Amino acid sequence: MIFAWLKDKVPRVSYLKKRMNDEVLIISANNLAIYYLNQTAAFFVNLADGTNTIDDIKRKFQEAYDVSEDVLEKDFIEMIRDLQWKKILVLEDK
Repeated sequence: MIFAWLKDKVPRVSYLKKRMNDEVLIISANNLAIYYLNQTAAFFVNLADGTNTIDDIKRKFQEAYDVSEDVLEKDFIEMIRDLQWKKILVLEDK
């Protein structure tokens, strides 16, 4: 139900700096906090450029990873909440 509401939203990341360090994406958020994101979160953040909807990003994840749709949708909800809480991501209407 939550994913149905999210799927047409356009995620946009906001940060001061980002840098890839091996398999970890280091982000300096606008609130000056530093966050370390794993490969999966880094893939999501790089696709959250304001041009893709959540559903577009989901399709790209399904092409790149062997994961069921239900698991992916639940993981997306958790990841989006976490990135919003850290003030790295905002969701906009299409």
